[in-house]
Amino acid sequence: MVRGGARKLLLAGALAMVGLAPLEERGLPAGQGTVGQIAFTSSRDGRTSIYVMNADGTDLRRVTSQNWSDLEPSWSPDGTRIAHQSRRPFWQIFTVAANGSDERQITTSVSWSPSWSPDGASIAYAAPRGGGTQIHVISLATGEEIQLTSNGATNGRPTWSPDGTRIAFHSDVEGSANVHIMDCDGENPKRITQSDARDFLASWSPDGQQIAFCSERDGNREIYTIRVDGTALTRLTDDPADDVLPSWSQDGEWIAFVSGRNGQNDIYRMRTDGSRVTRLTRDAEDDMYPTWNPKPHDAGKAAGAP
Repeated sequence: MVRGGARKLLLAGALAMVGLAPLEERGLPAGQGTVGQIAFTSSRDGRTSIYVMNADGTDLRRVTSQNWSDLEPSWSPDGTRIAHQSRRPFWQIFTVAANGSDERQITTSVSWSPSWSPDGASIAYAAPRGGGTQIHVISLATGEEIQLTSNGATNGRPTWSPDGTRIAFHSDVEGSANVHIMDCDGENPKRITQSDARDFLASWSPDGQQIAFCSERDGNREIYTIRVDGTALTRLTDDPADDVLPSWSQDGEWIAFVSGRNGQNDIYRMRTDGSRVTRLTRDAEDDMYPTWNPKPHDAGKAAGAP
């Protein structure tokens, strides 16, 4: 179980239960909500595991077993599998079918923060190699691993552009952490945000034009968006509690995120302008790392069916 100081450690480390109130209690008419599914991590059953729910908070189910601690889910582009990091006994990357079957080990050395490429052929991840933490890509067909960064800094949370040509990530190579973009082969790195505080935990919009991220620039952790050319910085959340880990819906209309505004870390969603904030989970323990299925709800349902 994740409690007290351990909860704060989980947030600070890169930045894991879920109880659901009736839809009416959350201001949503029964049967109404956004399409799609959200995968996330929770420790409601003991160990931290991967869960999936509908985007309105209904139909929650556990995907991974209770044998290991599992974090940071990332959907395959066809919505049938979920990559994640699993501690066995150190963090490694695995994939599993959305119904919990057919688990496959991807990496054999320390690695975390997987991100599935849009063509389904590769997974980007972070790993403590070559000094600092570096971004890597592994081919799912051959197992070949390529190190993309080698700057001795802390580089984390890679996320692919929708067209698969670029990768966003955060890096403290120039001092404080900021959001950076590079080509998918590691060439042409470019800093996108400009802050003396930390900008981190990036998520690319489905149209490839914007990046949502978490920033400490205004004193606590809030969600912002910015265009990929570094313009149009917009603050979306404004709460004394931490708002972190944004993830765009497949239609580009919503952003899921984690907030501690009700005393523990729960999954919320909001419109991409910061309006219509809706709490999706509620439990005494933490819910973390939401990520939206890139396929519509019916594809996700089919993927999760026995």
